[in-house]
Amino acid sequence: MLNFMEKKLKSPLIASSCIATENTDNILRLAEQGIGGAILKSCADYTREECTVGRNFAFEKSTGYTYASSPFSREIMTLGECTAMLRDLRPVTDMLLIPSFTAESLNPETWLPACAALESLGADGIQLDFFYMGCLIGQDGFGKKLAALLSELLCSIRVPIMPKLNVNLPKDFIMPLLKKSGVEYVSLLDSVRSPYLEYDASSDSYNISGRLAPQSTSCFGSWQLPLTLGYTYTAADYGLRICAGGGVTSAGDVKKLIAAGAETVQSASFLTKYPYRAKELLAACIEGKFH
Repeated sequence: MLNFMEKKLKSPLIASSCIATENTDNILRLAEQGIGGAILKSCADYTREECTVGRNFAFEKSTGYTYASSPFSREIMTLGECTAMLRDLRPVTDMLLIPSFTAESLNPETWLPACAALESLGADGIQLDFFYMGCLIGQDGFGKKLAALLSELLCSIRVPIMPKLNVNLPKDFIMPLLKKSGVEYVSLLDSVRSPYLEYDASSDSYNISGRLAPQSTSCFGSWQLPLTLGYTYTAADYGLRICAGGGVTSAGDVKKLIAAGAETVQSASFLTKYPYRAKELLAACIEGKFH
């Protein structure tokens, strides 16, 4: 058995933060299929106002690009919703449970109370989701601020913390910083912020779609896999323990990530699109990791 975040896993396949992990029933169904763990849908310590806008999706068959547009209040759980879900799950499943938390700044005071609350309810680890904080690397003193946050969390939280990376955090910059800060685990790779471009045959040009809001649209798909592999190779070079994902669309992709140095492989799109086909990826994880 694989030991990850001080827990023995039945398999190295992790359901990443997505629609498939935003409610208790989905997570228990994944556990029944043999999924080793679940990263809960990201949450934040905020009060949700009434949200009348839903999720919107667009898919380009020719390129494999998938676009998803969703407002923050539709996409992100409240801290109360996440703690309630964790409180319900912990007594009924021993699978690896990793709540994912995001905040509006790198100030440790915006992270510590929430992370402590999640830990107290039985979280096996906590994912630090920086995706919704914009391009952090452009902030003055970003490296020092991130190092201070990580140091404070490592000192105050007993369970492992696992930063989730995105392309706004270049791999050759962020990996040595994480290693120097004492971080052991890393999660990757998040989607990319991108407006949805639609082809206009009449003008033979692409224009920003009116269907998906540019400021809240994420782009992901099979094209991400080379990016994920690059981040995985670099993280492995620095001795980080990797939960890799991003662009996983087949069993072969799982094997590539394990060969590149990932200990666990996470999936969002596949498990969301095909909720009852988890065993396909599961078999590849077991074959790649244990044989």
